[in-house]
Amino acid sequence: MRLPRFPFLSFQICLAALALLAAGCARQTNEPFPVTAYLNTPENLQGNHYTLQAEIDAQLLWKEGTGRLLAVRPLGPDSGSRLSVFIADSLKANLMVAQRYQLELTVRNGGLLYVTALRKL
Repeated sequence: MRLPRFPFLSFQICLAALALLAAGCARQTNEPFPVTAYLNTPENLQGNHYTLQAEIDAQLLWKEGTGRLLAVRPLGPDSGSRLSVFIADSLKANLMVAQRYQLELTVRNGGLLYVTALRKL
């Protein structure tokens, strides 16, 4: 007697297992941004995701439909450093100098700090 094969069912089980593994391996949130390492060698952090608590110091550039380039000062021990971050218009953020935010960011090509999400502190 031959048992029926269910390749579609086993394929679905494999996909479900991969989805669970991917969720566990997905970017870790709340890893603090290593300011000193970034200032020394930003290319070593490309592609990584971090959280940074910072205060907006100045708006450096704004292009309608694209976004803003801001200077921010990290809160805490690295508060003497000044970093540039890019915030896309798609985030629809109302930002002002001296406001404090928790920024979720990605280090992109060339060391660009690209904000993916933000929350006012």
